Amino acid sequence: AYNAHKRHLQTSNVDGDEIEVVFVSFDSTSLEYNQYKSTMPWPAVPFDNLWRMGIKDSLSRAFGIRSIPTLIILDGQSGDIVTRNGRSEYSNFFQGEYEVPSGCLVS
Repeated sequence: AYNAHKRHLQTSNVDGDEIEVVFVSFDSTSLEYNQYKSTMPWPAVPFDNLWRMGIKDSLSRAFGIRSIPTLIILDGQSGDIVTRNGRSEYSNFFQGEYEVPSGCLVS
């Protein structure tokens, strides 16, 4: 995921400072979590908080997550969902083909 993200930032006209990625793991063990997280440079919800605070279950319900990996793109201004199909629509997002709910065109 990180390499694809990096490639798109290098070849698109989207400013990398305008995009924030947060890793939310659905791993079952802290070992799995730490192995996967070590491959990503972005912030992550701590493993213990995912379970103790119910974050994993809350996000699953709120965003209808049924399989992993899942990439959901949100409008940073409003928090509205831009797309639930971020993995398949990722390159379109970076090509400026999305109008986010706040009215801004991602380009």
